[in-house]
Amino acid sequence: MDKNSVTKRNGVTNYRVAQDLHQQELRKGILDDTSDLLMREGTTALSMRRIAQLVGCSTTVLYTMFGNKQGLVDELYLRGFDMVRQALEAVPRSGHPQDYIYDLCYAYRNFALTYSTYYAIMFLKVMPEYIPSEANRRLGQKSFQLVVDAVRDCVAPEAIAENEAWEIARIIWATVHGHIGLELAGHFDYPGVSPQQMLERALQAIISTLLLTPNRIQGVNSYNCLGYSCWHLPVVAVLVRFC
Repeated sequence: MDKNSVTKRNGVTNYRVAQDLHQQELRKGILDDTSDLLMREGTTALSMRRIAQLVGCSTTVLYTMFGNKQGLVDELYLRGFDMVRQALEAVPRSGHPQDYIYDLCYAYRNFALTYSTYYAIMFLKVMPEYIPSEANRRLGQKSFQLVVDAVRDCVAPEAIAENEAWEIARIIWATVHGHIGLELAGHFDYPGVSPQQMLERALQAIISTLLLTPNRIQGVNSYNCLGYSCWHLPVVAVLVRFC
């Protein structure tokens, strides 16, 4: 295959396609370098001038590409969710739908450990002043649609509403997210059991309970009068099981 075939149309190199591909790669490189800078030196280092010095371009280039600092941080946030989506989409669908949920959770953990800087930007509030727009939050939420679909596949379609599938998916996500946060902070250094095994045990308790209980979410929601969000309760159950 011609190494330039990606940028050719009718045998002629297309300059605009090649330029767009270069811009996309350049954009990704700047975002990766910026996320690393943020984690190394903190939010005070995150200025357009400092980033320009780091990547070897002028601030004008950055303003042209991202608009302003807020625009750059928005793209960091969205790129992280896009990477999550790609990681989850790469998980093969095989075997029982419930096994697919486990595999999605493991892929999510692997993403967080491999791209911890992006994960921190997305979920750990390393930039306390940054508040993503509602539109960006919705775009990020779409990354987890595969988990919602997998939940629905485990239950007869007529037996579960869309909002209930989302609620179950959020509970599963909250469990994995809590595990990852503790793991990244170094709190899972226990002899005889790996972090992966601990996550597997937690998921076994959570998923089997949520999917097999007749009144799955309704039973949990009865605690709302006490001021608890519904996802706290399965997490507490897992903590009790481990104690």
